[in-house]
Amino acid sequence: MFGTLFLKECKQIAKSMVYYIYVVVFVLFLTSQFSSGLTDYMQEPKPGKEHYGSVTSHEPSAVIEKTLAELVLEASDNSFSTYPLGFYKGVTLNEQEEQQVKFIVEQCTGKSWDQTVQEMERHFSSYERDTMQGALQAQTSYSVVPKEDLSYEEFCGFMEKVCAIVGPGSSYRKESLEAGVSVPMTYEQAKEEFEDLCSKDQITGAAARLFCDYAGIILAVLPIFLGVTRCLRDKRAQVSQVVYAHKASALHLIGSRYFANVFMAFFPVTLTAFVIQMPYQYHAKTIGVAPDILAFLKYSLVWLLPEIMAVLAVSFLITEFTENVISIFIQVFWALGSLFSTVTLRGDFGLKLTARWNLWGGANEFWLQRKELFLNRGFYFGLALTALAMTVVIYEKKRREGETLYGKVFKRRR
Repeated sequence: MFGTLFLKECKQIAKSMVYYIYVVVFVLFLTSQFSSGLTDYMQEPKPGKEHYGSVTSHEPSAVIEKTLAELVLEASDNSFSTYPLGFYKGVTLNEQEEQQVKFIVEQCTGKSWDQTVQEMERHFSSYERDTMQGALQAQTSYSVVPKEDLSYEEFCGFMEKVCAIVGPGSSYRKESLEAGVSVPMTYEQAKEEFEDLCSKDQITGAAARLFCDYAGIILAVLPIFLGVTRCLRDKRAQVSQVVYAHKASALHLIGSRYFANVFMAFFPVTLTAFVIQMPYQYHAKTIGVAPDILAFLKYSLVWLLPEIMAVLAVSFLITEFTENVISIFIQVFWALGSLFSTVTLRGDFGLKLTARWNLWGGANEFWLQRKELFLNRGFYFGLALTALAMTVVIYEKKRREGETLYGKVFKRRR
């Protein structure tokens, strides 16, 4: 019974225009994010280069130096980047506020503001900022040394004052400081990173994490439309009562619909992953590394499947209860809230719907945080099953007691 209903649902989904829009949007989004330039990072680093990229540091001294550097740069231009509610907002301070920020810089560095600005200008004048690489190197290597007796706790207190002046969502809030800062990578670090890329990730593992990072963004939204469309299809066709009279149980009916949608939503993910991973497998072999040919599939199953299941299950639940498209607005807001609440793009999974790892490599750092990812995805897997069970209960309630055409769920038939 379940298998027959499942196949029937898959065929119905395959005939839906919404499904093909889902596939096209997903494929276009993913293919636009990946470029052949990533293969440049597969080459073993050579000693003597000026720039090897950057690495995240949580050392208090590094956090202080790089945060002060950003503060000096923004204060010198009187242009502060903030992200209240996740959206960009440029802030320009008035003269009094500007002087307060400059005074805080002086308190942290033990130098006058003019002296700090002069040191900044000397630093950037030593780089060729007309080129992208030169500008990046200048930005990455710039730091401001604090005064010797400045403690980390005192520094955090000064940054709280800056937050109060600049406004919410700045880089100086506590969460941003705890996320760490980017510092220049040394040759030794770059070599270790490359060795981890080859041994732990086997090249394709790093690419698979980046794939899941990008795919997770769009999959927080796209499956909503599949779920809403399926739940409202019987109502639009005015065959609800016929379906209610079906001898199959509510569990079989809802379960087959749900898992058919999960299967059809995940199917293009696996196909896209298979196509995208092929260049990375080829380049891995050219540098003598045996690629993990199952990396994309394994990461997708753990990382993306629970997200698809949760998004679809909640969509089923809300739509079955309300019998309208309000689920789209609720879940899009949920997805955006999860995306914009992210402080760092390298972990900090928590219970966020979109798990971010927008970094090529970082195997050691990821391995330290992967337990958090497993707990996160386990939570959403459980949420999906719970929402599905609630949908079955609501559907059975409506089936036994009747419904009006516009979603008065528990109203009895007269």
